[in-house]
Amino acid sequence: MSTKIVVVKLKDIIKKILLTIVGIIILGVIVYFFIPKNNKTAYKPGTYSSDIVLHSNPVSVQVTVSKDEILDIELVNMGETQEVFYPLFERSIDDISVQIIENQNTDITASVDNSMTSNILVKAVEQALEQAKK
Repeated sequence: MSTKIVVVKLKDIIKKILLTIVGIIILGVIVYFFIPKNNKTAYKPGTYSSDIVLHSNPVSVQVTVSKDEILDIELVNMGETQEVFYPLFERSIDDISVQIIENQNTDITASVDNSMTSNILVKAVEQALEQAKK
C-alpha cells in the first residue's frame, strides 16, 4: 500500500469560505426584502366600537381602521359623571392610542400607575379590532 498526500492550498479554502458567507448574506437580503411579509392584519375599513360600563352608563371605545392599519382610537359618550369618578380613562386612552397606532398592535406597555385602567381599555380596543377583521 502506498500513501497518498493531498495538498490543499489555504488560499483556496479561504476563498470558498468567503464565497459561501457572501452567498448566504445575499440570500438573506433577497429573502428579507423581496419575500412579502404577512404580519399586517387586514381590516374592513370603518369605525368599530366596544362598550365599557362606567358608573352605570356605557362609554364607547371607538377604533377607526383602514384596510391595513389602525388610524384612530377614542372614547365616546363619556359624561361628566364618568370624568369625575374615572379621571384616568381620558389620560390612559391618549397614551394607549399613541402606542397602539405607532405599533399597529395592542402589545403595549402600560404605566404602573394606571395598569388596571389601561388593561380595560386595551381589551375594549381588542374587541373592536376583532369586529374589524375580515
